[in-house]
Amino acid sequence: MQRKDIEEILTAAGTRPTRRLGQHFMMDQRILDQIIAAAALDCQDIILEVGPGPGNLTSRLSPLVQAVLAVDLDASLLAAASRYWEKLSNVQWMTADVLAGKHCLNALVIQALLALKPAGSTGSVKLVSNLPYNVASPLIIDILAAQCAASSQPLDPPSVCFERLVFTVQWEVGQRMRALPNTEHYGSLSVLIALMADVEILAAIAPGAFWPPPKVKSALVRVVPRAEKFTRIRDVQRLQSTVSNLFSHRRQNISNAIRHSFEVPVAAQVLEKVRAINMDPTRRAETLAPEEFLRLSECWPR
Repeated sequence: MQRKDIEEILTAAGTRPTRRLGQHFMMDQRILDQIIAAAALDCQDIILEVGPGPGNLTSRLSPLVQAVLAVDLDASLLAAASRYWEKLSNVQWMTADVLAGKHCLNALVIQALLALKPAGSTGSVKLVSNLPYNVASPLIIDILAAQCAASSQPLDPPSVCFERLVFTVQWEVGQRMRALPNTEHYGSLSVLIALMADVEILAAIAPGAFWPPPKVKSALVRVVPRAEKFTRIRDVQRLQSTVSNLFSHRRQNISNAIRHSFEVPVAAQVLEKVRAINMDPTRRAETLAPEEFLRLSECWPR
């Protein structure tokens, strides 16, 4: 798509790109080629695309897969894009927030994905998106957490098993996704992704690849969920709580972070368990390896 095509769709929608929705539309055909290649698409695949905007990536995905579920909060733009791309018969356009709340995917989106996957299909479900910047981190973690929980027991409503997640995101967020302990970008996002998936930054993307250009560079990222990592996690919600509590007080040591997170009797019990697993409570969260957070989560209250 050229800029004039995007502007035609925006005019039909009576709208312009908005910062509130993180709308920066991919224009660089080489980056679109890289996204397609990283997704390793099969004709039986079902694709979740979050934030399709004018449909420039959607139109590239459609001929290569079984179906695309294109989900966007911008109802006017989504309607205009669906009219512009009406010949794409295997694309379902859905106005929705892919997140239903904290730590919760929208059940209607999941139901729509499940409905698109034919019985007996050998294809995979994949997220392939130029993600709106404000949704990227919670969406990736919520997808992984739901898949981790479903690996040990069926969920109600049922979850979707994603084979891979390929997306563009702010460069700094990409750095946080793959950061190591004792580095600037290491935090909750780094730990949780490391414990549930493999992550790679495949390319740096200059602001000029988008219209309108963002103020920062972006990254093309691939995250591959790993079933063998899921089996090590007994309670993913408790793990998330542990990581969140400790990084909420990242400049404090484990002992002080626990005291700030719980009432006195509970904090004392947690600290006793921490010492029982031979974890030094004077260490800070930013020094802990992901596997150490997994051990600490066994000490956390349910």
